[in-house]
Amino acid sequence: MKESSWRERIPLKINYPDKSVFEYFVEISKGFDDNKILFKEGSKVYTTKEIIEKTNKLAYFLDASSIEKDETVAILLPNSIGMVISIFASFQVGAKVTLINTRLSQREIAFQLRDSESKVLITDFSFCDKVSEIVSQYQFKAKILVSDPEESGKDITPSQDSDLVLLSSILSKEEKLAKIRSKASDLAFLLYTGGTSGKAKAVMLTHSNVLANALQFNEWAKEIPQEFTGCVVSALPMCHSFGLQCSFLAPLFRGEMIVIIPKFDPKSLLKLMAEEKATSFYGVPTMYIALLRSKIKSYDLESLKVCVSGGSALPKEVHEEFRRKTSIEITEGYGLTECSPVTHINPYGKAIVNSIGKPLTDTLARLVDSETLDEVEEGKIGEIVILGPQVMKGYFGKGLESSNVFTSDGWLKTGDLARIDSEGYFFIVDRSKDVINSGGLKVYPREVEEELYKHPGVSLATVIPVPDDYFGEVGKAFIVAKEGQKITEDEMREFCIKRSITKYKIPKTFVFVDSLPLSAAGKVLKRELIKRESK
Repeated sequence: MKESSWRERIPLKINYPDKSVFEYFVEISKGFDDNKILFKEGSKVYTTKEIIEKTNKLAYFLDASSIEKDETVAILLPNSIGMVISIFASFQVGAKVTLINTRLSQREIAFQLRDSESKVLITDFSFCDKVSEIVSQYQFKAKILVSDPEESGKDITPSQDSDLVLLSSILSKEEKLAKIRSKASDLAFLLYTGGTSGKAKAVMLTHSNVLANALQFNEWAKEIPQEFTGCVVSALPMCHSFGLQCSFLAPLFRGEMIVIIPKFDPKSLLKLMAEEKATSFYGVPTMYIALLRSKIKSYDLESLKVCVSGGSALPKEVHEEFRRKTSIEITEGYGLTECSPVTHINPYGKAIVNSIGKPLTDTLARLVDSETLDEVEEGKIGEIVILGPQVMKGYFGKGLESSNVFTSDGWLKTGDLARIDSEGYFFIVDRSKDVINSGGLKVYPREVEEELYKHPGVSLATVIPVPDDYFGEVGKAFIVAKEGQKITEDEMREFCIKRSITKYKIPKTFVFVDSLPLSAAGKVLKRELIKRESK
């Protein structure tokens, strides 16, 4: 197979600086004016000088709290300037960061804190009730509270928790840390994903992984006319790799202003994009669907020129309706957390509908037989395998699973099936695993099934993905009740809530059947159920 980048004038290879993420930011910021506005949150703006100064102050506190190199800092925050500073300060002292989804249940948060071996927790007062019981069970070196600037007067004071320190108190002091301890080869993030087995685990991304992917993506961004750039709206959750990279790090390194939005609300977002004259927006398909359902034509989006979709497949109908109503061509890309995350994207302004485009600079992608790992013949469907500087180091604390996800010659097995057309464009056709892609969020059936089995009336249970007009996919549970037991759909839904299953992971529908198709080995044949549902 011919190796090529996604577009001939984009370089096949570039040089990467031997620096950590924060080191690189500090270096390139020397070329910025100290008063250059890099972030805007609500009515507040933050300059280059302010971001570095606030980072240095928080880093000094972390250092004084005996945070050692390679220890883990857990951040449970919505998109915010506090999140930006917390990430950078952790990097400055040489710590790695795990970002916790604010939608997770108490049980899931506790698992991530324990599994990541977190030594510091940085959160917001609005999550204190959610984490108070968890925090009492752990010995943290520091617990930092970031107050919400929109909720003045409601901050939790230090007297309510003798171990709690307010970020505002830290930033009011003059002490700063000057030295940057992280190196390019150090771990930067532990980002949680189900990987290819369906069980939650931490993807280890080094500083070199993350920085390389930002620079790879920015090679693609060079194709965007300069007058179409300048203001990126950050509405994707930065706790996810797509939002972290494409709505934060990559545009920051391009020197664009980032408007931070803590929570996605379609009408508020449209109003803000019109007011701020936003030029770029990155989102998952459900976001674009929500924007279309919010009278998008009534907003002045003339400045908006770059719209990128990822996270899950963008329906053709959504792509075309968005173009009709806004005259904007959505550019679809592809990636996975294990790749920092971007590996493929369409050419700007020339996107092919339903294609994920071509590999980024310095990214090699092949299609192989999932069983033999032999490269498939041209035109045939195969599993995507990836090789590039953005590919993860492995899964934290899971050596066997790490080795299983790589081929013997170091290519990452994605678990996604695709085909390639004669021009080298990739098209996802199916997934080889059973992960449910619901609105860009991954739902792992095995995790849900294990909870369903805890219901005293359940004999057999399985969860499969089914199409959904809004989320793309949702879960559908098939349940065989124990003899003499009668279970209702409402009962199962209430049980899931009581089991603290995160809302988006709860199956949309529950079907009660007498039996399930089984293999000779007694395994549920999910593909048989999926085939039946598609008829």
